[in-house]
Amino acid sequence: MSNSPYTDQLLLHEMAAGSEDAFCKLFDHYWNKVYASALVLTKSPQLAQDISQEVFLQLWQYREKAAGIQSLDGFLFVCARNLIFKKMSRMKLEDAYQHYLSSRMAVAAEDAGIRTELKELQSVVEAGIRRLPPQQQKAFRLSREKGLSHEEISRQMGVSRAAVKDYIVRSIAFLRKYMQEHAILLTSLYSCLFRQD
Repeated sequence: MSNSPYTDQLLLHEMAAGSEDAFCKLFDHYWNKVYASALVLTKSPQLAQDISQEVFLQLWQYREKAAGIQSLDGFLFVCARNLIFKKMSRMKLEDAYQHYLSSRMAVAAEDAGIRTELKELQSVVEAGIRRLPPQQQKAFRLSREKGLSHEEISRQMGVSRAAVKDYIVRSIAFLRKYMQEHAILLTSLYSCLFRQD
């Protein structure tokens, strides 16, 4: 059946009056054109089919206004194009949002993993410090945690600066050895912090 503009107008008037038969004739005649146009624009058979169905669904839903359509061919093409643009922009927005969520979740998971490993490392270091003799431990904490100079530590502890230096040197040597014994944790932390993506 070759629909002329006259036949289209007649069928549109009948459809506007509620004729399902008129709608089915228009559907059968224009389906392939609408689908082909949607396929060219979307390059996706599934999306083209969805768009085509939506075009004809809208045509039926707004059938009361169908009698006012002058060029059904043009109307269907514009309707399909608008639906495609709307769907594509929604898909881009959804893709961008999904990408954002994925990256945020990855960062959060990575941050949580790093925080966990840093806490574990801190626990290992703290355990090593607690194993130091009391004077070495005190000198080390005053130096590294409080930021005091050797002179300030010697006055506070009542020992010579040479003794403070000796305590700190011995503490660092012990902690270095202690941390090497716990190298598995350090290796894991290092690979997390310095991996090349």
